[in-house]
Amino acid sequence: MNNKLFSIILYVLLGLSAVLSILFFADVISEGMLINWCYILLGIATLTAIVFPIMTMAQNPKNAKNALIGVVGLAVVFAIGYFTASNEEVFDASAKLLADASTSQLSEAGLNAFYILGVGAIGVIIFSEVSKIFK
Repeated sequence: MNNKLFSIILYVLLGLSAVLSILFFADVISEGMLINWCYILLGIATLTAIVFPIMTMAQNPKNAKNALIGVVGLAVVFAIGYFTASNEEVFDASAKLLADASTSQLSEAGLNAFYILGVGAIGVIIFSEVSKIFK
């Protein structure tokens, strides 16, 4: 039942998107309306990505524990990235401010977290391949 309902909703949204695209290229609607439709689709996708995992975790609390451990681990990585980031102001050659202290710190925190996760992913791949040798 749910699968059929989701398929119908998907096809309706896809058809509506196709019709709006055709109307846009035929100069019947403006680009503002198409952008608003994109925002609506983004909102639907965001709600879906948030609500359904929460419903699944509520139905199966044992698996929710593993997911929450992953979320906490990710939060720890981002916290490490934030606290290791500097908060220097960035200027261009003509002394124009490009990034204030908070923007600079958030940008560097994201990069630090990316580096930590990248090194961790490479480490897990290497560990996985080396452990296969000894099995």
